[in-house]
Amino acid sequence: MNMRTLLKEAGYRVSGNRADCRNCRGGSRLSVSFTTEVAYCHRCHWTSNTRMLARGLGKTVEPETAEKRLARTKTAQFGEWVDAQHREISARYRHLGRMAALAKDVLVHFPDCEPALDALARFYHNEAHLAGMLDVLTFQKVSPWLESPATPVALFEKWEAANAR
Repeated sequence: MNMRTLLKEAGYRVSGNRADCRNCRGGSRLSVSFTTEVAYCHRCHWTSNTRMLARGLGKTVEPETAEKRLARTKTAQFGEWVDAQHREISARYRHLGRMAALAKDVLVHFPDCEPALDALARFYHNEAHLAGMLDVLTFQKVSPWLESPATPVALFEKWEAANAR
């Protein structure tokens, strides 16, 4: 069961990830937004999930199995981990970049300043690694240091293997 199919069966006119609300009066054009599991009308505040909508259509709804619940939990944990890693790496990259920019300004006036040279070296030594890690976490190939983009499945499998207990 997916939300798009259920909304169509319930008589909603669906266009993209939006639908016309049958509960609203007047201009309810595409006021319902939905994901694979939930729908919400931004006008009348009607809300439903796939289980509620399926029951309303008289369909039998299988209870969630322990395996599906575990998979959903792992997926959520993986998403939180990716977000945390992205924030941490971005902060490190920004910090090193700011220090390098300041170092360049200092080196214009003091070309032999060791701390400024060290800050610049730290940025250049870490730039490829940090940019590559950001590419992996966003599943894109933006930097020249990554040969091909990572896939969410491959990263999830590596994360799952590293966190297997």
